[in-house]
Amino acid sequence: MKFWRGFVAGVSAAIVLMIGLQPSTISAVHAWQESFYQGKMVYVKAAEENLRAVPAPTGEKIGVLSKGASMVVLQKADKWLFVNLRGFIWKESVTGERGIFRGQPYRAAMILVKTEAEAQELLKQLQAGGDFAKLAAQKSIGPKRDRGGDLGDAYPSDFSKEFEAAILALKVGEISSVIKSDNGFQIFKRLK
Repeated sequence: MKFWRGFVAGVSAAIVLMIGLQPSTISAVHAWQESFYQGKMVYVKAAEENLRAVPAPTGEKIGVLSKGASMVVLQKADKWLFVNLRGFIWKESVTGERGIFRGQPYRAAMILVKTEAEAQELLKQLQAGGDFAKLAAQKSIGPKRDRGGDLGDAYPSDFSKEFEAAILALKVGEISSVIKSDNGFQIFKRLK
């Protein structure tokens, strides 16, 4: 029943964060008595406490908690606690898509074959109106051939500079020329 105490009307926000327990925030008398264990509810004592992405004083600061903020200990490591933060946040202020912080997404499909001759033949078929997804499913040796070559949403730096430049140079619906790589020969189609 204690577990459900933090949930109200089926709405909760759970964010896994790192919070540092600096010696200055725990009194010398209290430090030896304080016990942190998995599942324990803890509260911020300082006026403000930084949240870190990694357990290091120089780790990326990802937020600030105010005095009294509650969280549940998931794990402890030296002077750091890995915590589950409980509270409410306006749902229009959050997303499950971390990629939005990386730039504008784009989407492409790819056909990968072993030889340049195969790639040139497929390019001719595509230029004559062939169906990219069908040809990818039939001829590609790429990992997404079952999805018609659709690579899904991508963000800047997800692909090699050469592939990214080739894809972004295309307008939606356009097909690239044949591109040679260590894996074989690729043809891309810009989907988004």
